[in-house]
Amino acid sequence: MIDTTPFSHCECRRMGNTYPVCQSDLMLEEEGKKVRLTLRAGEEAKALVLDGCVFTDNATKCDAMYLFKGHSKKVAALVELKGASDIAHAFTQLAYTRKHRPEYQRLKETLDNSGSGTSMEKAFIVSNGMLSKPERERLENQHGIRVNEILYSEPSSKVPDVREWI
Repeated sequence: MIDTTPFSHCECRRMGNTYPVCQSDLMLEEEGKKVRLTLRAGEEAKALVLDGCVFTDNATKCDAMYLFKGHSKKVAALVELKGASDIAHAFTQLAYTRKHRPEYQRLKETLDNSGSGTSMEKAFIVSNGMLSKPERERLENQHGIRVNEILYSEPSSKVPDVREWI
């Protein structure tokens, strides 16, 4: 079981969410950008609100994270939901959260200690715009973080599932 103490109050819930970014227990949305995580039998995951719950200060941070535990792997996945005009700033937010936020490190360690399996870190930007490959690579090298870009631009489109990248 993934224990999120002392941040369990920041978990997205199936019903009765108090944080606007939580659409359900495993679906996140901000200003029309959506992403979800689906589970298969024997898997477990939690979505946590970082901006405004785990982190309540004015320092740089990303929006949310998924903690995923499957049969042979565990993933701590940071998520930034971002408009097309500000994608470059999302790299700063993701890298700062991963490298400089002790709360993130504590949650990742909790996942690491939640049983057997290889633990990985992932980062996602969900946006209605995309960077060119050279620009994305430049930002990844500049910030020292590998990022998966997920395009979501249509309200009528299927909501992307981070499972495809985990």
